Amino acid sequence: MQDLEQYPKVFLQTGDCFLGVRPTLVSTVLGSCVAVTMCDPARGIGAICHAFLPDSVSFQNSSREPQVCRFVDTALENMFTSMLKLKIPTDNIVVKVFGGASGLMGGAERTTLYDIGGRNIRAVRQWLMVHGMPIAKSQIGGNQGRKLHFLTHTGDVWVKLLHRSGGEG
Repeated sequence: MQDLEQYPKVFLQTGDCFLGVRPTLVSTVLGSCVAVTMCDPARGIGAICHAFLPDSVSFQNSSREPQVCRFVDTALENMFTSMLKLKIPTDNIVVKVFGGASGLMGGAERTTLYDIGGRNIRAVRQWLMVHGMPIAKSQIGGNQGRKLHFLTHTGDVWVKLLHRSGGEG
């Protein structure tokens, strides 16, 4: 791992996105949530989201405006639109996907009943397929949480699997 101390650091909370136009080290912790990174290493610009629900459809009739990056569909749309506004060609965007663990809260019946991790992964794959964006690297599923570090200007990602102890994200 290169010397990461030189970069400004951001901790990405659940339901947040980050767009780095300057080199930044973004960290987050995932369980059933997913983190998706989009980066143009040639331009040194990268984005990451920490989404915890697959889609915003069930919240469209709500009087409250949902957090955009809370949902996979709106988080990816937000990041993608931001990259396009910065004049980054779609073909230059490198996409990586992490998280989506299942069974963190105990028991197979919970995994099959809710399977938020699996639903999040399917939502990411569906959105990327519709937009013609391949996944360059992924570490998804399983039943362990992950701690993730993302370097915005290179697109490098380091992942550490966490011991099972529950938790959020």
